[in-house]
Amino acid sequence: MKTFLTGLACGILLTISAITYLEFTQESTGGFTDYVQPLLSQLNHVIPTESSTASTPDQDGEEARVLRVIDGDTIDVEINGERQRVRYIGMNTPERNEPCFDEATVANVELVQGKSVMLVKDVSDTDRYDRLLRYVYVGDTFVNEELVRQGYAEAVLYRPDYRHYEQFSALEAVVAGSGLGCHASGVFDDGDLRR
Repeated sequence: MKTFLTGLACGILLTISAITYLEFTQESTGGFTDYVQPLLSQLNHVIPTESSTASTPDQDGEEARVLRVIDGDTIDVEINGERQRVRYIGMNTPERNEPCFDEATVANVELVQGKSVMLVKDVSDTDRYDRLLRYVYVGDTFVNEELVRQGYAEAVLYRPDYRHYEQFSALEAVVAGSGLGCHASGVFDDGDLRR
């Protein structure tokens, strides 16, 4: 992740340098501030700050232990002695018959397998398959967001559960441009952002 952030910072500096050059060589550029201010405003929502990298559940959740990772966005957990299937919300990973399925599943395994997690509800409790719909946290790591950040998940709007959709979508836009994770495979290029 540090490599990604370093690359992103270098890209920002190159962009600012190019804009500065344009300002001094072309009178019709509109000025440095007209270009940089919107760019910096957009990046404030995407670049992790000290407070956003140490994410904590945004409301009370339910503690569970991960028993099995099904794929990149689905796990089986134990809650109060009962086995439950959980589907991550706000994002989607490749399906079994799609490119990058194995890679997304492995990324999820590395984040949650055998760990205690905090499950946080948005609006919906379950989906049509009776899976719990949740945001998942392992300690300070917001798993849904981390899978998007690593490029193994795309942001998807599942109404009415949209608390983190804009955050995930902005993050995905940056990650997709760098071809991280599954983005290089083209699996997320269907243009469908809603389910």
